[in-house]
Amino acid sequence: MALHRIVALTLVGMVAGAGAALAEPAKFTWYGVGENVTGSSKCPGYTLRITAYVENGKIWGEWQQTGRVVRSFEFPLAADGSFGGQVDLQASIMNVKGQASADDARFDMKGYCIFGGRLKKE
Repeated sequence: MALHRIVALTLVGMVAGAGAALAEPAKFTWYGVGENVTGSSKCPGYTLRITAYVENGKIWGEWQQTGRVVRSFEFPLAADGSFGGQVDLQASIMNVKGQASADDARFDMKGYCIFGGRLKKE
């Protein structure tokens, strides 16, 4: 009888552990057009897609401007959920800042154009 209990408890523990391991990060997306910065007139013609994930005190993901290469990013989240930094695009720098939690995210980028806003939770 004791062996059956041990096996049953082991199985319950494995199932519970598997459920925790299957938890996925919060996923957010944004798709839109750019806004001009001083000296630029082309940005409203540029479209960008952002996919971001939030989990364990960080935000990471990628963005892609239509017709250009995919760019990755990763930033730690401050205690209040804010994040920020720069991403080197080789030809220019994008300044990134935002706010993120498991329920809500905002992503703002400014460099050769301005992109971003509130992201949609998937």
